[in-house]
Amino acid sequence: MPTIAGRDNGLVTPVTKEPEQPEAPQRPLPRRGRGWVLLIGALVLLALGYAIVNIATQKPNKNTVHIAGVAEAQELFGGVPQEGARLGSEDAPVTVQVFSDEQSSLCREGFLATIPGLTEKFARPGSVKFLYRHYSNSENEIEYGFYGTEAAAEQGYGWQYAFLFYVNQEEADRFGVTEAENRRSGLRQNFLDSVAGGVEELNGDEWEEAFEQGREPESPMTKSLEAQQELGSKLGIRYGVAMVIEGPNGNETLQENPTLEEVEAAIEKVA
Repeated sequence: MPTIAGRDNGLVTPVTKEPEQPEAPQRPLPRRGRGWVLLIGALVLLALGYAIVNIATQKPNKNTVHIAGVAEAQELFGGVPQEGARLGSEDAPVTVQVFSDEQSSLCREGFLATIPGLTEKFARPGSVKFLYRHYSNSENEIEYGFYGTEAAAEQGYGWQYAFLFYVNQEEADRFGVTEAENRRSGLRQNFLDSVAGGVEELNGDEWEEAFEQGREPESPMTKSLEAQQELGSKLGIRYGVAMVIEGPNGNETLQENPTLEEVEAAIEKVA
């Protein structure tokens, strides 16, 4: 007798267990989503590369002053007595007046060729004192940079300041300090400020105040600079560094960048 579906006919219909469905694999990231990730990564790498190239090829700021010789100035003059224009012991038996213009390239050559050696051999031991005299080599009787050295000298650091000015004279030219005053005053001041910042232990605020006050037409500093120029004229000082050497045995005047050996011989002669 045929079996009718859905009717209980006493027969046990075996129950067939349906096979287990395998676990569905993790759904991959849609192709469009992967594209966005790759695009963002590429943009990040592009931006990073641009930043690296930009830093490597970036031109330096033209208004940044680079001062060289700071450590050398400290080593050369550190520990040597200074007061105002004087370098060396006040009681030294020999006096050397150094007439020079820190804004003159000719004076730069003569100053840097002699002063370091003279400082070590004579000023540091105390046998000779050196007096710095501003003497313009240009048509301007008082150069703009003279005030910076004088302001530093009021704190006993005039020789360090003058030395750094000579060493960095190319920077002074770039900022218009040693040329005709047709450049913005702010740029010239930027250079002079930077030289002051290179003099260790110099009080910047006091230096700036002395500089600003000194530049007044009737200030004591201006009158002192005028007197130094007049003294050089009376002594017949010419161009370049000149030295007037006085001692117990007479005096000598050396003109137009004397060599270190010539100055040493003159000192020995008058000592």
